[in-house]
Amino acid sequence: MTNLCALVGACFLLAIMGIVVSVPLGWTIVLGIGAAYPEKIIKDRPYQRNDELVQKKILPRTTYERIRDKIEAKQK
Repeated sequence: MTNLCALVGACFLLAIMGIVVSVPLGWTIVLGIGAAYPEKIIKDRPYQRNDELVQKKILPRTTYERIRDKIEAKQK
């Protein structure tokens, strides 16, 4: 049951989380990336496209490839 609660919580965070939203702890937990990456992502916002994370050398390509389907860059 604990795993189910964690999964539901992670899915909820993922549903409301985009690159524009500042949720570094959520990114670390849900996306499984190191604590330094969310800070870099937030610092260099805004982004027009997800692949700018690699172009601007915010994330290594291997990390980006692992999480690219879980993130979305969008402007309000």
